Amino acid sequence: MRKTISIPISPELAAELESARGEFVQKFGREPTGEDPIFFDPDCDTPVAMSEEKVTAMIVEAAREAGIREELIYAFEKSGYIVTKENQHLIPPEGLFAHNAAIDEYRRKHDRGKRT
Repeated sequence: MRKTISIPISPELAAELESARGEFVQKFGREPTGEDPIFFDPDCDTPVAMSEEKVTAMIVEAAREAGIREELIYAFEKSGYIVTKENQHLIPPEGLFAHNAAIDEYRRKHDRGKRT
């Protein structure tokens, strides 16, 4: 038997989860079960989780639309981490190193391109 636990969530997350449930019902004509992915691939005819590549592309698109600096987007693509002052203590040292190294790499590449 599966153990049920409760985790408090923000109102914003609750709204996103409810929206995802509604999209699932609209796409597949039924309520999701515990075996279905919360965020599914809308291009598939059956409920399957989105690929990591598709999720990354969606995050990058949203970051660009939000005006996030390109070196931070590049660092996310290279390291898989979105680092902020609020969450950096949660990221393992190797993740922070990879993120910062990617920012440095981006800056080196683009500084070099500006020189003539």
